[in-house]
Amino acid sequence: MNSDLRQGFYLDNLLVEPNQRRVIGPAGAASLSENSMECLLCLAENAGRPVSSRLLLKRLRGDGGATQEDLDKAIIELREALDDPEEESIYLETLPQSVFRMQVQPTLPASGPDGRPATADGMGSGPVSKPGLLENLKQRGVLETALAYLVVGWLIVQVVDVLFDQLHLPAWAGTFVTVGVIAGFPIAIVLSWFLELRGGRAVLDDRSAEEIGNRKLSRTYISVIAALLIATVGVYIYDRQVGLPEPAESAAKQAEEKLVLPPIQENSIAVLPFFNMDGSPETQIFAQGLVDDVITRLSRVPGLLVSSRGDASTLQPNSASQKVRERLRVARYLEGSVQIQDDRLRIIVQLIDSETGFHILSRRFDRLREDFFDIRDEITELTVANVRVALPPDTQAASKIAGEDPSLDVYVLYRRGMDTLHLPDTVASLETAVDWFDQALEIDSEYAAAHAGKCTAFVEAYPLSDDPAYIGRAESSCARALELNSNLDVVHTALGELYSATGKYTEAESAYLAALKINPNSVNTLSGLATVYMLQSRMVEAEEHFRLAIGLHPGDWSAYNSLGFFLYRSGRYVEAAEQYEIVVALDNTNMTGFTNLGAAYMLAGNFSAAAPAYRKSIEIQPEASSYSNLGLMYYYLGRLDESINAHSEAIRLSPNDHLAWSNLGDALQVAGKPEQARDAFETAEELARSALTVNPNDPYSMMDLAWIATNLGHNEEAAKLLERTRSLAPDDPYLYYYAGLIQLRKGNADAALASFQHSVEKGYPVQMLAADPQLSPIQDRPELQKIIGQAESR
Repeated sequence: MNSDLRQGFYLDNLLVEPNQRRVIGPAGAASLSENSMECLLCLAENAGRPVSSRLLLKRLRGDGGATQEDLDKAIIELREALDDPEEESIYLETLPQSVFRMQVQPTLPASGPDGRPATADGMGSGPVSKPGLLENLKQRGVLETALAYLVVGWLIVQVVDVLFDQLHLPAWAGTFVTVGVIAGFPIAIVLSWFLELRGGRAVLDDRSAEEIGNRKLSRTYISVIAALLIATVGVYIYDRQVGLPEPAESAAKQAEEKLVLPPIQENSIAVLPFFNMDGSPETQIFAQGLVDDVITRLSRVPGLLVSSRGDASTLQPNSASQKVRERLRVARYLEGSVQIQDDRLRIIVQLIDSETGFHILSRRFDRLREDFFDIRDEITELTVANVRVALPPDTQAASKIAGEDPSLDVYVLYRRGMDTLHLPDTVASLETAVDWFDQALEIDSEYAAAHAGKCTAFVEAYPLSDDPAYIGRAESSCARALELNSNLDVVHTALGELYSATGKYTEAESAYLAALKINPNSVNTLSGLATVYMLQSRMVEAEEHFRLAIGLHPGDWSAYNSLGFFLYRSGRYVEAAEQYEIVVALDNTNMTGFTNLGAAYMLAGNFSAAAPAYRKSIEIQPEASSYSNLGLMYYYLGRLDESINAHSEAIRLSPNDHLAWSNLGDALQVAGKPEQARDAFETAEELARSALTVNPNDPYSMMDLAWIATNLGHNEEAAKLLERTRSLAPDDPYLYYYAGLIQLRKGNADAALASFQHSVEKGYPVQMLAADPQLSPIQDRPELQKIIGQAESR
């Protein structure tokens, strides 16, 4: 060891070079006398052990001729070179009776090719290279601390994730712990590098990396625990001063938490899609037709609430009873299977209690194919007989409808048309439905239901194409259906839809009332009649019938959607949002529900909730209405480029929508693109005029056209259109909003402010009025601020 040390060694961060009699440290080099260096070598060789003065004196001269005075001078010189005063000694400890001890273990540096300590230039002289960063990290236990902290932190987060959920603790508690664990990691690293416990106190470490290596395990524990404690305090202070991030919730999640779903009533039932046993297209037609017909007949039973076809079809055959109960909100349901082999029908039907999953009724039918209608009626009667609730005594008779069943071949073609009509509306699908109805009529030209189906298809195709020819074809089909059989409710309902689409609201009301006289439990008919009342500004009657429709079909989202539309058009946006929340809770894949929910949130001023609702709608199915509403939201937020892009996408999907073109014109105009805006308004004008040729009494198209005409400089026409609108919808808030915009465009600020006051009083959302870029000329007017302030305080 002696010969090795004479080649040079380290004491912590000091390099001792005995041959040169010097010590090199951060402050530079210090020379030693021969006596001092011999003392240092003797102490280093016996590091950690007491060394007597007698032994040191013997090493000074080699012959024992050195005196105590020589030793004292050597010790003083040594302490100066090491920068190690006796009262705060790090290296050289003085013990009683003139005994000394080196407290730091010497370490040998890497050797050069000549056997001498390697130097920075590799030539054997000068300071020796110190250990690298990675070696220091290992020696100080930093890597061990990092690994230990990651393991402990991961365990804490996992335990919190499970335990906090079981204890129903709030979401912020989990966020607090997770942020604390993340924040503590760098703190643990710093503590592991710098801190050392001495005498029960934590102090900045100044020991060598080698010496620290002996203590790194305890250092790891201390660093991890201290870091977690410090991070907890820091995160708490940050949360109080700034606030931790809160979890973002989707519109669907918000709806699920806020709403109360419709209760399950004892007299409620659903008919699930029947399973197609052989997988053939013909069997599928019979299975779907059987379900539809049984639903129709059960719906006519007084006192029985039947889930709609559209809602029941969202579930798969043989769905779990709990899923049926939660989705359709019914106490019982029918399910079954259909198989066709040669000329025979095999049908199995089961009536099930949704709460327990127990079978109330199970029946098998094995009959000729021509007995299909008899089987259908028997299934209906058996179901009614086994629904053990208080029903009126005439329920059996009420379920039978005479004189409407065609031949089986005609029925199959008619069912194909109805199945196609139930698909999402496109011009192509509606034309296909008409083709199936025509094939049925080629066999039986007097089948009134097929003529009514054609009428409905033509009416639904008109707004998709803006082709007035569809209305003419619808009128012809409805007239023929009514002539052939005036006892079918579907005939009168189709006629009501035609009259409503063409603005003949008195005739539409009569047609819907006639349909309800035949089938008082038709949700489509009730909703249609309520819409007519709304268009006639008979708001009390409209709301009454929308709410009547809700109670008939448990779990029917369309009824809630219709009521939401009424509330939306009435300026009751918060209430409308509540109905749309029920829609998306009943069916969380409902594109229409999320689109309408976003619109209601937006008009209620809740932009943060509107955006995810629109995005969810587009994610489910990209539709023009979703993009159009998203464009409006961006417009009010001042994000004009995004607004223009969204409106352009809406136009791509629905090029004949005059309102989409008008909205695009608004965004372009505010963005400073007047020429492009005028082109958009000219296209919107042409489309709006076409819509009014079909329905000259549509107040909403009139309002739109009045604003479009104003942007094109047709001020007199705009005034006439607004006056006409006032006679049709005197309480509509949009009437006064558009009137205000038009007055403002003319430069009549006072008249505009008066109109905006009326619009807010009628229900126009004050948040949108405040954000409207069209109102920039009067944004600083105290009258406008007063209107906004009064509305917000209510």
